[in-house]
Amino acid sequence: MKHNSSLTGLVQMLLFLMASVLLLMAFLGCRTGPRPLRVFVASSFTAVAQDIAKEYAARYPNTTVDINVAGSGTLVSQIQEGARADLIILASPRHMRQLQATSAVLQPTIVARNSLTIVLSPRVADTVTSVDDIRKGDFQIAICVATAPCGTLALTYASSMKIDISGATREPNVKAVLAKVEGDEVDIGFVYVSDLQSTKVDLGHLDASNAAELSTSYHLAVTANSSRRQDAERFAALFAEEAGKNTILNFGFQLP
Repeated sequence: MKHNSSLTGLVQMLLFLMASVLLLMAFLGCRTGPRPLRVFVASSFTAVAQDIAKEYAARYPNTTVDINVAGSGTLVSQIQEGARADLIILASPRHMRQLQATSAVLQPTIVARNSLTIVLSPRVADTVTSVDDIRKGDFQIAICVATAPCGTLALTYASSMKIDISGATREPNVKAVLAKVEGDEVDIGFVYVSDLQSTKVDLGHLDASNAAELSTSYHLAVTANSSRRQDAERFAALFAEEAGKNTILNFGFQLP
């Protein structure tokens, strides 16, 4: 009888422990909820994506958005190395084609455009008034790395205008270039029109540089292996709405 009583007590204890574990798992599940929607965004498009994410959160309060920001080339590498994303926005068609070639994304769409511009630190803003001044002067210049769309545009422009940028610093993304100029670490930076609009520093820029003739397009795509495809498609749809278009324009971008 004592043996049966001990066995019964042990079973009851095990059942109690199992019930406790299940309750704990349920409690944690309620606290954590569904995983965030992962959105990879080219650094120059950060402000737009963040604004769209606020609208998305207002419409779908049970879903959170986790935005990962980096240069387009870096984002492509992260995806190729297995990073999980539900949606990706890149600042050039070339980088999106790399992902399409491996079937990593679904059919992309163009959501915005952006143009190149040349910004000047306050220290040289009054003395640099033309591209010829840049050619003749001894200035410290910052551009993006060649693998970033802003770097590709800067190199193309410099070559066409015969500007020597062989000694320019190479930054990982356009936000880093802008920060260099804002911090007076360099004299001149090749950035986007949207960056000039967003800066809080009184930077100079060259209106008559013809740099704006060079532009890039922003391509958005849902990833092929996303487990949140419906949510990703809802997020993507916001860019095509009137409010989304206004957001794009307000941050200094052009519509496609």
